[in-house]
Amino acid sequence: MATQLLAVGTTAASSGDLVVAAGTPVTVALKNTAAPVDSGARVLIQLKDDAGAYSSIGELNAYNLATVIAGPGTYRFTRSAGVACGVFSA
Repeated sequence: MATQLLAVGTTAASSGDLVVAAGTPVTVALKNTAAPVDSGARVLIQLKDDAGAYSSIGELNAYNLATVIAGPGTYRFTRSAGVACGVFSA
């Protein structure tokens, strides 16, 4: 079942935390209903460390529309202001 992680929007925003358990990979994908594929839509994938800080470890964009997060941890998705896009998990 698909779940919205970051609603489609054009303002800078971060999703809530997504906890991925060991042995339970999660597919995440860019959701971009208002712009063409080469629009510049971009969402950073960030991993939370033991001190509660987030580090960017990848991104979803027009050339990388989806990825599988296989490593256990706490993740979030951060969009810069600009092009309308969002993120969902499948």
